[in-house]
Amino acid sequence: MVRTKTPEQVNQTRQLTEDIRLQSAEILQEVADFLAAVPDEELFGDGEFIVRNKVLKIVAAAFQARVDQKKTATTDRASTVRIAAKPQASTDTASEAP
Repeated sequence: MVRTKTPEQVNQTRQLTEDIRLQSAEILQEVADFLAAVPDEELFGDGEFIVRNKVLKIVAAAFQARVDQKKTATTDRASTVRIAAKPQASTDTASEAP
């Protein structure tokens, strides 16, 4: 099922893409540096786990970018209403039957 995006969703997607790209650029550079420097015989095994851990940081950055985007979506001021105290104990108000 194909869903049409609203203009707001398109803008959100573009911003999210840019945020993820910026946050992951350094990690991708680290992966490329590692892969270029590691000898062939060390590429798999521990090398796989090193690359996998770095790539998982990109996934974490993507989720963080989405959370950060959501936090800034609200432009309203924080509420100044005080938090309610404990509710008062209820009491019977009906009279007893004679």
